[in-house]
Amino acid sequence: METYVIHVTKQCNCDCLYCYEKDKTSQYTWEEIKGFIDNIVKYRTSNEFAIEFLGGEPLLAWNYVRQSYEYLESIPDINVPSYCITTNGTIMTEKIVNYLSKNKKISFAASMDGHLHANQLRVFKESRKNTYETVMKNIAYLRGFGVEASIHIVSHPYNIAYLSDSIDHLYRNGIRYIDIGTVETTMQIDEAYCDRFIKELDIVSQRIADGTYKGLHVGVLEWLKPYSDVRTYIRDPETGKTIGESYGRSGNDVTDTNNIYNIQKCGEKTKTSEMIYYIRKTVYDNHQRRLNLVQP
Repeated sequence: METYVIHVTKQCNCDCLYCYEKDKTSQYTWEEIKGFIDNIVKYRTSNEFAIEFLGGEPLLAWNYVRQSYEYLESIPDINVPSYCITTNGTIMTEKIVNYLSKNKKISFAASMDGHLHANQLRVFKESRKNTYETVMKNIAYLRGFGVEASIHIVSHPYNIAYLSDSIDHLYRNGIRYIDIGTVETTMQIDEAYCDRFIKELDIVSQRIADGTYKGLHVGVLEWLKPYSDVRTYIRDPETGKTIGESYGRSGNDVTDTNNIYNIQKCGEKTKTSEMIYYIRKTVYDNHQRRLNLVQP
């Protein structure tokens, strides 16, 4: 199933040291966002697709997130089974948490790189303070309203040695859904990073297999992203702003509307992308073999 990413703001209250985003100031109008949604629907190849909201920090534009969700839900003949807000997890209000508690199709995915020490490169723009405590506080606040947050960890050479400890820490603090990415463009990964990535995830895999982590879901262990995926960026031809993205699984959809948008398809495979695919496939395969060994 295709996932379409809707950008609602480029502004952000954090200044993560590995941030890849060059545009940190652009704002959007509802007309721009609605126009992109209309084109997703108009050029769709399936009536079913997922939606992700992204920034900047999308909760700085909460009204656009809410409007987009309500507009999509009002369109007949399409089915959006899941919406995800990918957020730095530092912004939370009673209005937002109440809305999320009543609209269960919207999931909350907070970016935080593990425990306090693993999260050192994620800092607030003004205070330069580590975001860890604020994110954990907001996750607990959400849980009080029946909303379970997932955590997205960005791994890099400076925190990879903490990965299994970080997952253990998050699990013991009630987190049951964790995904793991790798920094790509702003830091150089090497063989030492790759070896440690595999070692750390094998520790987690073994604990899942032996029942230590009951109910824990780690995305990279459960699902392998297709190597054929082509990330596509969809930009406004006049302003240059990124309006949206897709994972490039559908084709012949909004990502082929060069007459409307500037389309950039990132299909070129690099040494880094090949290394990342290799380590992800390795830990996935290792985990599947380990699970098969413990099947009754």
